[in-house]
Amino acid sequence: MCEHFIVDWQEDNGNDTAVSFVSLRMQGRKAGLYRVKQVRREGMLLSHGAISFPVGTRLGVEDVQGLVPGVPDTASVVANDQSGLCLAW
Repeated sequence: MCEHFIVDWQEDNGNDTAVSFVSLRMQGRKAGLYRVKQVRREGMLLSHGAISFPVGTRLGVEDVQGLVPGVPDTASVVANDQSGLCLAW
């Protein structure tokens, strides 16, 4: 089985912290890897990727690197603006 990912290759803005990615799925289909910009108790902020999801979209989330503890299996898009893609659990 061959898996293809779309990767966000944005610069890291000078942060020395470990770069973490999550894999997003929409309706069971792979949507790509998205860089984690910030993790909050109620959700996370991701950098923009190849697909721009509208607010209200339900996504499957997988922490493929195991670097972000406590990531639930699903989240909803609550904002998609210049700061990034904001997900809430």
